[in-house]
Amino acid sequence: MTPEAFQALTNVPRGTMDRLHRYAELLAAWQERMNLVAPSTLAGIWERHFLDSAQLAFHVEAGRRWLDFGTGAGFPGMVLAAMDWGEVTLVESIAKKCRFLETLVETLGLANARVVHARVETLPWQRAEVVTARATAPLATLFDWSIRHGAPGARWVFPKGRSWAAEVERAREAFRFDLEVAESRTDREARILLVTNLRRVKG
Repeated sequence: MTPEAFQALTNVPRGTMDRLHRYAELLAAWQERMNLVAPSTLAGIWERHFLDSAQLAFHVEAGRRWLDFGTGAGFPGMVLAAMDWGEVTLVESIAKKCRFLETLVETLGLANARVVHARVETLPWQRAEVVTARATAPLATLFDWSIRHGAPGARWVFPKGRSWAAEVERAREAFRFDLEVAESRTDREARILLVTNLRRVKG
């Protein structure tokens, strides 16, 4: 995917495109010193990482408080912040990855992004309106780590691969939730899970 194709699909303004071009440059430079993403995905960054992250904005209105945990190289949260899609807290437990994220925030001039070096399960209540994570853990584990961080009426938005249905089935053993399933724009077998009314099973 070219940058032009990404812009046509997402309809983001020129300022966002400028930030994402700089993001791609920084990711390539830092990747030479540390393993931020799978090396094979760098050549397809506009689809594999940028569109895969940006597509979450199609399902959530702008201006919400996001919590992105296990964010790694900033996906999806940093892309959403670059799109000015809300206030984004990016939680990452590995210090060197946090340094990369902090460099991104400073270089891209993102006043709406905050990097937290911690594990999400150790954080105080984040009052997030939208909780997300990508390629971090099975759905039930994601719920267990993050359920206490949702504000009243919060949504959980998780991109998931081909095993998404089995993960949903297992998660329902410990949690109750309403679920909407959306197709992924980047992988025919993947889905985006849109969860509301998340609560633990009593007993």
